[in-house]
Amino acid sequence: MTSMTVRKPNRALDLLTDLIQQYVKTNPKSANENKRACKVMPAGNTRAVFVYQPFPLVMYFAGMFGHSHPSIKHALEEATKTGFNLGAPSKKEIELAEAITSRFPSMDMVQFCTSGTEANTLAIAVGLNYSKRKKVVVFENGYHGNTLSFKRPNALRLPHEFILAPYNDIAGTHQILQPDVGVIIVEPMQGAGGMVPASRAFLSFLREQATKLGAILIFDEVVTARTHYHGLQGYYNIIPDMTTIGKFYGGGLPFGAYGGRREIMDTLDSRAINSLHHSGTWHNNIFTMSAGLAAVELLSARNIEKANQLGTQLREGLDVVFNVSRPDTAVVRGFGSLVGVHFLGPDSDALRDAFYFFLLTRKIYVGHRGFLCLSIVHKEEHIQAVLEAVKEFCRAAFPKSTM
Repeated sequence: MTSMTVRKPNRALDLLTDLIQQYVKTNPKSANENKRACKVMPAGNTRAVFVYQPFPLVMYFAGMFGHSHPSIKHALEEATKTGFNLGAPSKKEIELAEAITSRFPSMDMVQFCTSGTEANTLAIAVGLNYSKRKKVVVFENGYHGNTLSFKRPNALRLPHEFILAPYNDIAGTHQILQPDVGVIIVEPMQGAGGMVPASRAFLSFLREQATKLGAILIFDEVVTARTHYHGLQGYYNIIPDMTTIGKFYGGGLPFGAYGGRREIMDTLDSRAINSLHHSGTWHNNIFTMSAGLAAVELLSARNIEKANQLGTQLREGLDVVFNVSRPDTAVVRGFGSLVGVHFLGPDSDALRDAFYFFLLTRKIYVGHRGFLCLSIVHKEEHIQAVLEAVKEFCRAAFPKSTM
């Protein structure tokens, strides 16, 4: 007599299988575009976070300002009338620099570039040059761009002398700090690392240690600059030596910037002998400068606070939904307008994927990693729609749920 292995029911996996079948059936155009893309791009994409099975949804993504904000659209239309790239400094470049330095307490001066990755790369180099040292403290699960990712082993990583420290761990970080550290770079809230805010105590500790060691403290606010008018450095009143920003301060166009104390940034003054040479054809392109100026106006304290309030409402609502349906199923993290849902337990991956595909059936698009980022055009009705959809998801994923 032979024994047969009976498959133990797995609700999360079965739900995911059904959802993927439905997804494939309803998105044939995206499937075809992915097949086409895979012939000319590895995995059919140039952003690894958009690579998932069976294929990514092909669409236009909304950022901090929604899909096509009229103010940014108008700024770009006006830019087409003045010349695309004049090959010289422009008034808009000065205006955007003035607007940005007026917001961030750490930025006496600023330099533009074309991405957050580039901003962090340059800020580290400038900081090491100023401190005359070579070692850089970074944090586990940190992400400062393609070449500065510390989530896993990465052959694309820049060849600096990195010291990997535990995030949000004062004692653990203190143990590995060394007197010859030249730069400490940290996200006040880890974005790609899971929407994990740093504690005020941890950031204060880093500020104290950087001062004590004579190291340059860099806040990577490429993600967190959207959460407070003065960035999280302003919210916590903990001022780094340098700051990097990107994304939305370019109005959705390719943009990055780094800035800091005047004496640090003066090392980039090309009028001086032996200065650092920062240059780039597209750093001050008229489209980004114009869109950036429109973005600065849109990112008013009022609009930021409105998005933050909706984010808080969404986090608190999701917390209730998950805890009522099945406690210890998910953790909801984030700050301001940024929300991260992290599923727990052995079925966490299946639940994460099912969550993503289920919300798509309700016409709600979130980051595949469980990220929900609110924009200035979102309203309370959108928050309620998400919460209702998540209640439906919980009923489907956890049949005994009372939601």
